[in-house]
Amino acid sequence: MRGALRGLILLLFTAASSVAAILADRMLPGGNRAERVMGWWGRAFVRLGGWKLRVEGIQNLPSGGAVLVANHQSVVDIPMLLSAFPRPVRFLAKRELGDIPMFGKAMAAAGNLFVDRDDPRDAVRMLREAGARLRDGRLVVVFPEGTRSGDASIGEFRPGAFYLAQKSGAPVVPVYLDGGYRAIPKGGFRVRPAGLLVRVLPQLSPEEGAGGSKERIAESVRARILRESARSASTSREGER
Repeated sequence: MRGALRGLILLLFTAASSVAAILADRMLPGGNRAERVMGWWGRAFVRLGGWKLRVEGIQNLPSGGAVLVANHQSVVDIPMLLSAFPRPVRFLAKRELGDIPMFGKAMAAAGNLFVDRDDPRDAVRMLREAGARLRDGRLVVVFPEGTRSGDASIGEFRPGAFYLAQKSGAPVVPVYLDGGYRAIPKGGFRVRPAGLLVRVLPQLSPEEGAGGSKERIAESVRARILRESARSASTSREGER
């Protein structure tokens, strides 16, 4: 019951924060006020959930724009990433996220981008806008699995998600996320105890595919994140002994 109640509180809090972000964008344009509201929402979401967030590898973030490529476990992933970094992040996500009532409009007002993968013209337009954000020094997050895994497994990475990195020439930084699938399991909104982890890995080198084909970049990033997943699993087993 406690987990269900906390989940309801998070849903209501998200709805209220979304309205606040939309109003801030419409009534007080300029100054990235909607972005600030959603950043505050992400940090507060993690605190209200009662989770402890561990962030590692912040020193691996470039000083300028970069494409952050993360695995995707849960709805908690977005608040985790908003909480983890000292700089604002933007998301390039599938259109379905932008269609969520109120929340989608709030995320769009905060400068996040949603792409219709079945519409090539929409994809080109969104990638152009994401490239402009990278040139402005923004951190842009992509989830190349396309959907939440629902567990700790790492799904296949869609190479199309790496077209942005290929065309922009921005650094590609893998980010390993863990704990979200335990915090709020896929298919529900019941809050459960969990430790959350955001681990920023070193950016890809030219030898690993950075600057190469999108297929090669996808393969290199997925291999990195798979190694981190295996290492974390091994560490957890050792800690239980």
